[in-house]
Amino acid sequence: MDVEKQRELIRLWNRLRKVEGPAAEEIRIQILEMFGERGTSKRAA
Repeated sequence: MDVEKQRELIRLWNRLRKVEGPAAEEIRIQILEMFGERGTSKRAA
């Protein structure tokens, strides 16, 4: 993961800690998508 993606992940994580409900779920999805791009997505069904 390059530095820019790491920074974006940190920004998303910090936003996630401050919100609840649908907004938090959207941020979780964005984080999972970032890991999915890396090819190591480990989502539990």
